[in-house]
Amino acid sequence: MENYCLQEYFIILFEEHADLLNMFTKFKELKTKEQQATSEELQEHANKVMNTLDEGIRGLDDLDTFFEFIHQVGASHRRIPGFKQEYFWRIEEPFLSAVSTTLGDRYTQNVEGIYKLTIKFIIETLVAGYEASANNNVDNTTTTSSSTPATKLPDEPNRAS
Repeated sequence: MENYCLQEYFIILFEEHADLLNMFTKFKELKTKEQQATSEELQEHANKVMNTLDEGIRGLDDLDTFFEFIHQVGASHRRIPGFKQEYFWRIEEPFLSAVSTTLGDRYTQNVEGIYKLTIKFIIETLVAGYEASANNNVDNTTTTSSSTPATKLPDEPNRAS
């Protein structure tokens, strides 16, 4: 995604959820949109988050690798003081808004549906990794019914041989 959209993603996130801003020691002084829009640290963090989401989306063709990676990212949020698993859900709407801005006219109803399903699947997997780490379940690579997200990606269409 373009740098502007990445920055806008976090500006929207912090506008809608100002309490999250205080969780970031680097960002808590960025109270205005202008300060947030020009912050190199915020841009760097936005790039990191979007690269993580992008890697997660690209990893969907190998679900073992996908689950391992996203579970680890979810578990890593245990180190953030005050972080709660429901905070993962706060990225959904700003993410979709950033994708819409990036794709412009190409953001059709069908594409929107695909991205909504995909981000929901990723967030549910982040939450599963976060929860598993609370149970000292360090082996997040094994997918069980308790760690598998409820959202199912569509199966590939049946192909005639």
